[in-house]
Amino acid sequence: MSSLVQGIRDNMMKILRFEEDRTDLENLAVLSRVGMKVASAFSSELDADATSASSTALIDLGLRLSEATAHGALTEIILHNTSGYSIILAINDEYLVFGGLKNVYRIGYYLGYLRELAKKLNILISGDEITDMTLSLEESERIKLKREQEEEEIIAIVKPSVEEDKAALDDLLGFLDDWEKVGTEIEENEATNENNVVSIPKSIGLEYEKQLEHSTESREIPTQVTPTTESTESQFKVYEDEIPPVPLEDYTPMEIEEDESIQEPQIVQEQP
Repeated sequence: MSSLVQGIRDNMMKILRFEEDRTDLENLAVLSRVGMKVASAFSSELDADATSASSTALIDLGLRLSEATAHGALTEIILHNTSGYSIILAINDEYLVFGGLKNVYRIGYYLGYLRELAKKLNILISGDEITDMTLSLEESERIKLKREQEEEEIIAIVKPSVEEDKAALDDLLGFLDDWEKVGTEIEENEATNENNVVSIPKSIGLEYEKQLEHSTESREIPTQVTPTTESTESQFKVYEDEIPPVPLEDYTPMEIEEDESIQEPQIVQEQP
């Protein structure tokens, strides 16, 4: 990377301060690809901070992504944050300009504004000439990345051995057998449970029948036929809901004893 003379860095500081004072852009700075802050709105000294270091890592990732996707050279990176935008634009292959924007509704305007600012800085750095305003991987990095991609594509597919093929086939056949058994069981359950009727095991049915027979036997009343009922049935027809009459031979009249102490009431007649 070619170093910039102090006079160029001073002029860049003045330009950045002027643009930052009259616009919504914040933290304007010119950064190098190696992670150094070349100039900002308040300093023209070489410095390294979190902004320059993070931007370098982000640029490296963006360059690799552009190379892998064959989208050409990298020109700008835009990060949409919760508090606004972080914008990185390439000045040339060695330097770039960084700016922050909190007024998210004016991103379209300031994106074009930063592009024009990058052109001014490009002319200042190159000496009244506009060079290619893109970032690209170095030749050594590009060759290394291309070699890695080719190695991934050349990896040969290892052919499995006969024993591995046989083991895989046995596993497949075993799985199909298990699957067929499961399917048969499901079909049997569906056949026995048609119309959402759940079948009851036979053992439970037999036990229930035994309990039912036992309860029926316990409820049966032994019929004892007496001579009185026999004679009554022979003389009268008795229905199920009726009580048979009591024969006269079995009837004992009730005797009532008279109490002499009880006198009959006398009727008293009134005389005129």
